[in-house]
Amino acid sequence: MDRNTVLGLLLMFLLVLGYNWYASLNQEVSVTAPAASSEVTEQAAEPATITPGNATAEPFENDSLASERITEQLKNRFGAFAASAQGTDRRHVLENRRVRVTIDAKGGTISSAALTDGYKTFWDSSAVQLFNPDLSSMKLWVDYTGKGLIDFSEFYFIAAREGRLSDGQELVLRLTTDRSDAYLEYRYFLPDDHYTVQLEISAIGLAQTLNLGTARFDWEAAGMHLEKGIEWERQHASVFYRKMGKGRSYLGEGRDNDDEVNKPLNWVAFKQNFFTAAVISRDGFGENAYLRSFPPKDERDTSVTMFYQARLPLAFSEGSVASKKLEFYFGPNDLDELRRLDLDEFDRIIDYGWWIFGWVNRWIVRPVFNFMIGIIGSVGLTIILLTLLIKLVLTPITWKNFMSSAKMRVLRPEMDEINEKFKDDAMGKQQATMALYRETGVNPFAGCLPMLLQMPILYAMFRFFPANIDLRGKRLLWADDLGAYDAIITWTGEIPFISSVYGNHVSGFALMMAVSTFFYSRMSMANTPNTNQPGMPNMKVIMNLFPIITLVFFNRFAAGLNFYYFCANVISIGQMVLIKKFLIDEDKIRTKLEANKQKPKKKSAFQQRLEEMQKLQQERAKQQNRKK
Repeated sequence: MDRNTVLGLLLMFLLVLGYNWYASLNQEVSVTAPAASSEVTEQAAEPATITPGNATAEPFENDSLASERITEQLKNRFGAFAASAQGTDRRHVLENRRVRVTIDAKGGTISSAALTDGYKTFWDSSAVQLFNPDLSSMKLWVDYTGKGLIDFSEFYFIAAREGRLSDGQELVLRLTTDRSDAYLEYRYFLPDDHYTVQLEISAIGLAQTLNLGTARFDWEAAGMHLEKGIEWERQHASVFYRKMGKGRSYLGEGRDNDDEVNKPLNWVAFKQNFFTAAVISRDGFGENAYLRSFPPKDERDTSVTMFYQARLPLAFSEGSVASKKLEFYFGPNDLDELRRLDLDEFDRIIDYGWWIFGWVNRWIVRPVFNFMIGIIGSVGLTIILLTLLIKLVLTPITWKNFMSSAKMRVLRPEMDEINEKFKDDAMGKQQATMALYRETGVNPFAGCLPMLLQMPILYAMFRFFPANIDLRGKRLLWADDLGAYDAIITWTGEIPFISSVYGNHVSGFALMMAVSTFFYSRMSMANTPNTNQPGMPNMKVIMNLFPIITLVFFNRFAAGLNFYYFCANVISIGQMVLIKKFLIDEDKIRTKLEANKQKPKKKSAFQQRLEEMQKLQQERAKQQNRKK
C-alpha cells in the first residue's frame, strides 16, 4: 500500500469521526425537551384515568417557560388538585408495642406494617412484616366531575397534624387544593396496645368537585413467606370476607380464585397461616366488590406465599363533610385478639373447622389448652396432658366399643360355622347371622355408634393444632417449631415423585405416629373377628396400608399435630391392654350370651322389615333362576 492510499484512508476516517461528533452535539441539544413534552401528551391522552405520574420531568426544572407550560397542563388535567401533583415524598411512622405502620406522603396510604411484639420470621428472625411493600399498593379512586377518575395514590399529601394523644398516636394528612377551605383529609389513629389502625377519610368543601358516589378503595398485596414450609403456608392463605348480615366466606385456600360480591361487605382479610392484614368497614362497603387471591406463577418462588386483590366501593356518609371510616388490622390469628375487635365472624378467620368441629375447638379444646399451658408452661407436656384428658372423657365410649368387640369375639366360633355351612348361599348366611344376633342380643352395629361419637373430637383436634398460633415457634425435642413440620433428615436434591408427594425431609413425629398407628391397628384387628363378606374389601389389608398412607400424608403437617396423634396412639394401646387383661371377662360374656339364647325374643319392627326384605329377595332370585 503506497503513501497516497494511506493518507486517503486516514482522511476518510477523520471525516467520519468529525461527522459523528457534530451529529452527537446536535442530538444532545434537540432530544431532551421533547421527551418530557411527549410524556405529558401521552398521559393527557388517557381521559378515563388521571394520574400525576412524573409530570414534573427533570429537564424543565431550569426552564421557566417549560415550567409554566407544565403548570398549565397540570391545571387542565387535575384542576383544583394541580399543586398536589408535585411534591416530596416522606414517610410517617405510627408505632406502639404491638405494630409499626409506615404511611407515605405520596398517596397518603399505608405502605408497610410490621409487628413489634416479638413475632419473628422463621428464616432470619426479623420482625414479621405482613405484606411486601414493593409488591403492594393502596389506592383511592374518585370521579373528578368532568375529568374522569382520579388515582389519589399519586398525589402528595402534607402533614397537618402529627403527634401523641392521651390514648394513642395521631397523624392527619391533607391533600390541598387551590382553595384553603377545600381539601381531602386522612386522619390515622393508632391506639395504644392494639393491632388496629383507624382511618377516617373526609372530603371537605369538595361536594361540587368530586363525585363521592364513585369512590373505590383498591388494595393489592403480596403475602410474605414467614413460616417453615412454603407449601403448607400457601395451603392456609387466602382472602376471607363477610357480607353484611351473613356468615364468613373465603376464596379457595392456596389456589387462584376470585369472586364478585354484589352485597355490601363488612370486612376483607388477607389471611396468612398465622397472621392477617385486614380492612374493616363497620357500616359496610359499597356493593359490587371484587376479590382475588392467587399464588406466584412459579411455584419455586419462595419469597411470596400469595397475591391478594380487593376492589371495594366506598359508601361515604352524606352531609356538609362527607366521610368514611375504615380500620386496618395487622396482627396474629389469635382468637382473643380477633374477638377483641367485637366484629361479627372476624374470629372465624382462624379455620378451626366447620359446624360442630369449630364449636368444639373454640369453646372447649382451646380454653382447656390455654388453661393448662398457663399452669404448666411446657407446650409438649400440655399436649400430653390434653391427650390424657380427652381419652379420659371418651372412656365410656371406648368401653362401649371394647364390649361390642368382645361380644363379637365370643361369637366367632359360631360365625365360622355359619360361614362354612352357607359358604355357597349368601342369602342363607345372612339370615342365619341375623338370627344368631337376635338370639344372643348382640348388636353388630353397637361399635359403630361410639366411633361416630368420637369423630367430632378427633376431627376437631386435626384442625386445632395446625391453626393454633400458640404452637408457633415452640420447641420440643428435635422440633424447632411445633406449628410447622419437624425434620430429622433433610435433602436438597429433587427426587422425582418423592419430593413432590412426600417432600425433601423425614418428619420424626410423623414417623413415630405412623409406627404407633401400625401397632395400634394390628392390636385392634387381632381383637376384632373377621366379618369380611364376599366382594367386600379386606379390612386387615386396609388397616395395614393405613400407617403408610399417614406417614406420607402427615409428613408436611405441623409437628404438634403429629405429636398429639402419637400420644393418642400410645394411650389407646395402653387402654386396650388394660381393658382386655383386667376389665373384660370373655367367659362371663359367653355365659350371658348363652343365657340370652334361652329367653324368647320378640322381633323388633326393624328385624321384621329386614326379614321381609330378605324373603322378597329370595323370591325374586328363585324367579330369575326359573327363567334361566
